[in-house]
Amino acid sequence: MVPRLWLPAFACALLCGSARADFVAVDLNAFGLQPVAVNDARQFAGTRDFPGEGFRGYRWDAATLFTSVGTLGGASSSAAAINGSGWVAGASRVDPATTASHAYLWRPGVGLTDLGTLGGTNSSASAVNAAGFVAGNSQTSGNASTQAFLWRLDTNTMTPLGTLGGTNSSAIGVNALGVVAGTSDVIGGGTRPFVWTEAGGLVDLGGLGGSDSLGRAFGINDLGQIVGRSDRGDGTFGAFLWDPITGFTDLGTFGGENATAFGINNLGQVVGTAQDAAGEDRAFLWDAINGLQDLNLLVTNAGGFTLTGATSITDSGDVLAESASLDGTTVYLVTENPDLTPPPVDVPAPAGAVLAGIGIAAWMWRRRLRVG
Repeated sequence: MVPRLWLPAFACALLCGSARADFVAVDLNAFGLQPVAVNDARQFAGTRDFPGEGFRGYRWDAATLFTSVGTLGGASSSAAAINGSGWVAGASRVDPATTASHAYLWRPGVGLTDLGTLGGTNSSASAVNAAGFVAGNSQTSGNASTQAFLWRLDTNTMTPLGTLGGTNSSAIGVNALGVVAGTSDVIGGGTRPFVWTEAGGLVDLGGLGGSDSLGRAFGINDLGQIVGRSDRGDGTFGAFLWDPITGFTDLGTFGGENATAFGINNLGQVVGTAQDAAGEDRAFLWDAINGLQDLNLLVTNAGGFTLTGATSITDSGDVLAESASLDGTTVYLVTENPDLTPPPVDVPAPAGAVLAGIGIAAWMWRRRLRVG
């Protein structure tokens, strides 16, 4: 059984509220930010080009602005996750002469900890919880495969989580109880979402179309609820919410065929992207009270941009969402409390798509709106 923190069934009814149009979309590119993660303290993690240093993972908050995490000795690093204490996890090159990258955990006042690998050349972190448990993926000995791992700060050990019978797996989230969610290759081809616990090991979740459905997991909360995408068995794929007790829920679309859920908070609020009747992607917010809502219709300053997807949501309700155009991707903080003011001076451009040039992008796959 998946460990589960208790939460009153009526929590979302009390805190999610009824459908409202009182959100504001704050353009984070105006801050020089293009973050991949945010916590409840409104600290952001991402990657940018620091003058005189190169590409570095960073933590940003309103008090200290940008803090570079540095590197493990190589030319560059990138960030993928941040926990409530402002600890950042990601990947860094380890040698100026090679492209080898290792997963890291960065802590204020401590700096970078090299998490190592499962015997191969590269590893990367995707998530970190409050206790310093880090989830990610690593190449194995001889680089024969890539497997999900869980690293623990208290023991300084990296545990391979295995696969569902296929060659590769990856972990994308770890909750407060150390429960891990991820995706694994399966025998016969394709991938399926999994949940891992220390007691039960790796468990195949199946999908919306049954036990043989293919799909991917993208988020987990402290209740053990997991979100992602799954084929429905009819040629379309849906955004799913999986609960340890009730199983799968298809979150629907805006009249189109396909949808993907990327993030979930501890109130059970889910964010992602769903197609409308014209096949266009629209960012969504879902909860058990209000169902599927188009974020574009909840934003009071809408106009001039379309939010095509949302990647994460904090317990305080802050959402990271994206708008794509020919000029690139703009990241917005969609919030009911827009108390951020852009700096009065120009700031260097964030890393954005240039991440591919530092050789870590293959490992940092959290730019998830483009998952096929």
